[in-house]
Amino acid sequence: MGFLVLSRVVLLALLAAGLSSHAFADEDPNALQATGWRPVWTAWAPREKVRAAFPKGVTATGTAALDCKAGPAGKLVDCVIAQEDPVGQGFGQAALSLVGYERIKTEDEKGVSVAGRPLRTWFTLLAPGDAEPDWLKRPTANDLAAVFPKKAIEAGMKGRATILCKVTVEGFLEACKVHDEKPTGYDFGAAALQLAPQLRMTPRIRGGRPVAGGDVTIPVIWPNVPRDLPTGPSLVMDLPWAQAPTQAEINAAWPKEAAGLASGQAALRCELEKTGVLRDCTVITESPRGKGFGKAAKTLSKSFRINFSPEEVRELKELAIDIPFRFRDPALPEGRKLTAPRWVQTLSADGMAAVYPAAAIKAGIKSGSGAASCVVTAEGRLSACRAVREAPAGLDFGAAAVKVASVMRMNPWTKEGDTVDGLVITLPIAFTWDDTAPAPPAAPK
Repeated sequence: MGFLVLSRVVLLALLAAGLSSHAFADEDPNALQATGWRPVWTAWAPREKVRAAFPKGVTATGTAALDCKAGPAGKLVDCVIAQEDPVGQGFGQAALSLVGYERIKTEDEKGVSVAGRPLRTWFTLLAPGDAEPDWLKRPTANDLAAVFPKKAIEAGMKGRATILCKVTVEGFLEACKVHDEKPTGYDFGAAALQLAPQLRMTPRIRGGRPVAGGDVTIPVIWPNVPRDLPTGPSLVMDLPWAQAPTQAEINAAWPKEAAGLASGQAALRCELEKTGVLRDCTVITESPRGKGFGKAAKTLSKSFRINFSPEEVRELKELAIDIPFRFRDPALPEGRKLTAPRWVQTLSADGMAAVYPAAAIKAGIKSGSGAASCVVTAEGRLSACRAVREAPAGLDFGAAAVKVASVMRMNPWTKEGDTVDGLVITLPIAFTWDDTAPAPPAAPK
C-alpha cells in the first residue's frame, strides 16, 4: 500500500548525535565522483582547537574544504585547500592547521586498505556568538523501540543507520535522507527517518540570529534484538491522507499556554475507525512539555481522513498510526515552505496525450513545456491554477499545464508534521507527442 509498517517492541536503544561540521563525501557529488569511495571518520579536531584556529581579525563564520589523501594509521596527508568561504580571510589555512587531528578508518567496507585514496574534508569555524544546531529533544528508548523494523526482528538482526537532515529556523528537522544503514535490506534507514519528526534541535545561529539550513548527522543504533516477535499492534507511519487539518484550524489550535513561544511540536499515536477517521489518540511526544501542544494535536486529529477504500480500512483497523505535528505562533510571519511534495495522484500517459495542445499538433511541434502556479488545498489538490510560462510560446502549453495540475493531488500532510494547505506551488510539466497515439478529441464549442 505504499507505507511503512514497523513493529512495536520493548528494548533498549541508543541515539547519538554526530553534530560535527564536516560533510560526508557524498554530500559533494563532484568529490564523490572524483574519489569513488566514502571514507568513515573516526576522529575530528577538538572543539577547543577549532575555536583557537579561528582567523584573527575576522568577525563572521567561515568554511573551508581540503582535498587530501588517506595516509598511514588513518591520518589525512598531502592536503591542499579546495574551497573556502569567504575567500582570502584565512579559513583555508585554519583548516590545514586542524586536519592533523582527523582520522578515518584504514580499511573500506570490503576490508581493503584505503591508503593513498583521495578524499575531501570540510570545516566550519564559528565566529563568537555563532553556533551549530544542538539537541533540545531526543526520542526516548520507547520511541526508538517502536520503530524497530519488523523484518529485522524476524531475521534476528540488530542494526544501525545514519540520517542526514537540515534544521529549520524553529529547530525542526526536514529534508532528511538516509546516509547509510547496516545491515542493508532490513529497513533500519527507513525506521530512523520515522524518528525525525519527533526530534528537536536548537537552530543554527549566525550573526546572533537563528537561521535555517544547519546540517546534522544523526546515527541511530539498535544494539539488541528482541527474543520474541511483538504481540502489540503494528505501527504505521506516513499514510496517504485524503484530508488533513487546514492552516486556519492549526492557527486556531495554538495553545494559550504557549504564549511567548515561537513554535512547538507533538506526536500522536492513534487507532483507525472503519470510516477512515482517527480515534483513541494519545500523546507520545510533546516539546516543550506542558505548553498545550499535545492537547492541540488531539483536537486537530479529528480533521484527518484516510485515503483508503472501506476494504483496505478494515485491514488497517488493528494498526497503530503515528502522526507528527508542528506548531508555529500564528502571529509570526509564515515560515512554511513546500519543498518535496509527495504525489498520490498524477495524470496517466493517456491523460497526458489527451491534453497535448491541438495547436502544437497542427504546427508539427512534438514536444514542449508549460508551468502552472497553483494554491494547495487541505485535501492536497491544486486550485486557482494559472499558466505562468510555456515554450514554445503561443501553442497552449501553459493551458495544458493547468489541465494537468487540476488532476494532480499531493499528500496533504507532510512527513515532518505540516499541512500543505494554502501553500503555492509552481508545477513545470514537460509534454511529448507520440505520432502513434490517437489525436485528442476536438474541443467542444
